[in-house]
Amino acid sequence: MALKRHRLCQRRKALGYSQERLADLLGVERSTVVRWENAETDPQPWHRTGIASALGVTLEQLDDMLVDVSVAAHRGQAVKDMERDPVSPAARPDLLDGLRTFLTSYLIDAPPAPALIEVRRAVGRLHNLYQRASYTSAARLTPDVLTQATALSSNASGIHRSSAFRLLAAAYIAASKLAAKVGDGEATLLTADRASTAARLANDQALAAVAAYQAACGLMRQPERAEAAEQVVKNSIEALASAGRASDPDLLSAHGALLLLAAVMAAGQGDAKQAGQLLARADGLAATLGCDRNRLWTGFGPTNVVIHAVSAAVRAGNAGQAMEIGTRLDTSRLPTVLVGRRAQVHVDLAAAALMSPRDRSVAVLHLLEAERVAAEMVYANVQARTLLLDLLAKERRAATPGLRPLAERAGLLA
Repeated sequence: MALKRHRLCQRRKALGYSQERLADLLGVERSTVVRWENAETDPQPWHRTGIASALGVTLEQLDDMLVDVSVAAHRGQAVKDMERDPVSPAARPDLLDGLRTFLTSYLIDAPPAPALIEVRRAVGRLHNLYQRASYTSAARLTPDVLTQATALSSNASGIHRSSAFRLLAAAYIAASKLAAKVGDGEATLLTADRASTAARLANDQALAAVAAYQAACGLMRQPERAEAAEQVVKNSIEALASAGRASDPDLLSAHGALLLLAAVMAAGQGDAKQAGQLLARADGLAATLGCDRNRLWTGFGPTNVVIHAVSAAVRAGNAGQAMEIGTRLDTSRLPTVLVGRRAQVHVDLAAAALMSPRDRSVAVLHLLEAERVAAEMVYANVQARTLLLDLLAKERRAATPGLRPLAERAGLLA
């Protein structure tokens, strides 16, 4: 039975490296690279930093690629995992197995409460992995972080109680973001709801607003609950607008993020005027904030407003406007950690390009760029995977030679 480290192999191919070229970059024989990819041997510790650098991934992402070993399949064979979820065939539900187990384990023995500083570091690391688009690593870490944060909040008292519940809310927000990214609306909503409860117990309005943002994302994944999503966003925006404290950067960022989500919703309903007004309000808050920041892991700032202008144009079906905005968008101003946000721009631009049936190769090029920026973007992002399925359904191989290899790397074809 032949084995293969498919993700390791596909990342090399995504960057256009042959096995010989990668071997040259690393100062090893081609046969060594072959044995790594066939799961016959593991790279020595002194090789791993060089491999990660050559492939443009973190050491943690490389570790995930090395442990992800599967049976080699015939080229072009449809991956059976795609049959798991008939409602959303582009979703990657397997990434959330650990999270689902945690969410359904109500009667468990609580571990000893960890130190607050340890939980703070773990929660920060979880958000960092998510924002760097290290989705597999984030998914693996999520249950442990939630367990730690739950144990801390269960045992906290006095002056540490509010801090403990803030960390619990932040941990659930990270879990909700991951669930939304891979396309699980129910898990997104459940984790957002738990984040909201923890934020209220901590009396933290900004965190509660970010939890509301995530709840709306979960509701948006369920078409019959679109009105509920709009109401959640509207109520949260009104509450923040009347709260005062306009100089608080956390409240500014949460308020701005909600306005951007509301703008994308309005654009999707064909209300271009309302979408424009909401974007303008968000731009005003971004100007008050002063620069691109990442308060409460929102990534909110002037550049993020422009990014959402692209998203709004796509939702409105205005491909030309989305592409025009994209040409003047400079994502280098974003905080370094926001790798996923940079790659997401190309996913949106791919969606815009796909609206034109004349040249689907542009859509493929944007998805390839998204993959180059963030190795796991087309592997885990439900929007990117949906676009790939649409492209495969209308495939013209001569016009889009990079499509099938990209679909293979995304796990849509074996």
